This record gives sequence, structure tokens and C-alpha cells, in this order.
Amino acid sequence: MPATPRPRRGGAPPLTGRRVLITGGSSGIGLACAHALTARGARVVLLARGEDGLEQAAAGMSPVPPTLTADVADVEALRAAADRAAELLGGLDVVVANAAAAAVGPFTQMTADDIHRTLGSALLGMVNTAHVALPHLERTAGRLIVVGSIAGRIPTPWLAAYTAAKHGVRGLVRTLAVELRAQGSPVTVALVAPGPVDTPFWRRARSADGRLPPRIYGAYRPEDVAAEVVRAFGRLRTERSVGGLMAATALIDAIAPNVMVRVSGSLAGLAWRRRERRAPEPADALTQPVTEPHLHTGLPNRPSILVRLRDLAGVGDR
Repeated sequence: MPATPRPRRGGAPPLTGRRVLITGGSSGIGLACAHALTARGARVVLLARGEDGLEQAAAGMSPVPPTLTADVADVEALRAAADRAAELLGGLDVVVANAAAAAVGPFTQMTADDIHRTLGSALLGMVNTAHVALPHLERTAGRLIVVGSIAGRIPTPWLAAYTAAKHGVRGLVRTLAVELRAQGSPVTVALVAPGPVDTPFWRRARSADGRLPPRIYGAYRPEDVAAEVVRAFGRLRTERSVGGLMAATALIDAIAPNVMVRVSGSLAGLAWRRRERRAPEPADALTQPVTEPHLHTGLPNRPSILVRLRDLAGVGDR
């Protein structure tokens, strides 16, 4: 079982009594969010595909939260789970849409099934979550917080389907923000877009050739992503990044996209050829739910300086 993270300090608001549903809540970023939110007084319900992983994740928290099993790619099962979460909590103030899985490898080597499963989880799963959450959030003037990725802004080699999904997620959030404002809706939406994060995502990603993806150095910590999710409970900011380097990379790509393609292509080719010759876990995330909850997967990681500066400055959501 992972150690319970210590509560973060900073400008994030107290959340006593806030009613929150978290998808993908049995490991990684979702589990880090659950710990961070309950530490600030929120009441959470964890949702994921696997009952065993959920029960273990919940058992490591205090108080122990309710859990619900559903695949976000199954809209009717997800709708029933969201209704049940609202029933358990007496309503939903916030939904944290986090669940996603992916296949890794050259696009030309991926099967059509792997591509469709990735899009079903990382894109349609987010679309489904937003669709079933909005009626509940309308009743409470609530907020939808979506965990996206820097892959929604820059080319991310060996994750073509996932990158396409995350571009779609960013488009969904920004368009929803416009539509809800145009309709006079009380619901607000926010996107938290981290760079690579040290979570089980990488070890459990489905691989085109049965090997692990290139080893990532300097990944961010899931606790930092959770800190930004907590901060997004305050005054609305539609989009925020986790990692100053990632924000700078996205800016460079916007200014000089051709340069980014040339540089990224060279670096990506080198990283792919130097992959470690270890087999991934046989139960990859596209086909099997989490059975053991973990926050990290052991990648060399580092704190986000941008998040630390916001903490030190007491910056809320602005």
C-alpha cells in the first residue's frame, strides 16, 4: 500500500463538506487527488473499473470513502454510477474526470483495437464523464475538473492515439466553457494539464512490441497534479499547467512548430532505440483494471517548481 501523502499547504481553499466524485480513483493521479481532497475536508467517492483496487485504495484513506465500479467508456454504467454517487453524498459539487489508459508505440505498429481502446478511454471516457456529470452539477452550481495532459498541446511521439485524445479533451473543455457561459449555466469547467507524471500509467501502458516505453527522466509527482486540482476548486481558471518546463515547451511549439517537430523527432528516435529490455506488466491498463493501488511507479521524478511557487505565494485559482 502506498504511504498516505501529507496535506499540501498553499493558496488552495478549504473544502469542508464539498461532495466530489473522482474517476480513475484507484491509483496514480486519481488516488493522489483523493488523499489531497479528503485532507482538506471534502467528501469523496472513488470510481474505477476494478473492485479490488478500489477497495484497497479506499482502505488506505481516513475516513474510508465509498467506491463505485464502472468503465468510463460505458456511458450507461457510468451514468448509473454518477447517480449513485450523488445519492450517497446528497449531490455532487465537483466531478474530477481523470481516468485514462493508453497504448504506446509507433502508430503504424498499433492494432486498430489498441487505437480504439485508447480513444475510448482517454477521449470518449472524458466525454461520457462530462455528459453524465453536468446534470448533477447544474443542480449545485458545481464544477467539472478535467485532468488532461501537455500532450493536448504538443506532439508526443509513441503516444499518437493518446495525444489525439488529449487534444480532443482540451477542445472539449474549452468549448464547454464557452457553451456553458453562453447558456447562462452555473456550472464551470477547468482543465489541469500536467507533463509526464510518475504514476503506474507508464508501466501499465499497452506496448506495441511488448516492451516498456522509453524511460522518462524528470517526471512530475502525482501529488503536484493533485495540488493543482485542489487549487482549481477556487476561483475559476479554465486551464492550468503542471510544470514550468511543459508550459515553456508548449509556448515554443506554438511559436515555432516546425522546429519542435525536427528536434522532437531526433530525440524521440534516440529514446525509442535505447528502451530498456524489460517486459511490461502482463495486465496492461487497456484490458485490465488496477488490482493494487499505487501513487508512483518508480520513475526518476521531481517537484514542479511552478506548483511550489504557487504554494509559497499562496496563490489560489486565478
